[in-house]
Amino acid sequence: MDTDLGRGRAADVRITGGGTVFLFLLLTDEARGWVDERVSGERQMLGCGLAVEHRYAAALAAGMEEDGSVIVDGEVGR
Repeated sequence: MDTDLGRGRAADVRITGGGTVFLFLLLTDEARGWVDERVSGERQMLGCGLAVEHRYAAALAAGMEEDGSVIVDGEVGR
């Protein structure tokens, strides 16, 4: 299980991909609830992942972290 060593909590979101689209894998109910409350209903979901254009990815990640989400970067197993 991914943890944020500084906080000792399991990750809420894992960000993968890059280039033109990032995939925000929503790993917890809290992360899914955050997206439901704050992201347009026209969003593109791929399984448990939220597809995000590169121009919005940094701001979305910052907003999630400001609200207490633990975010990890990269592919599973890295």
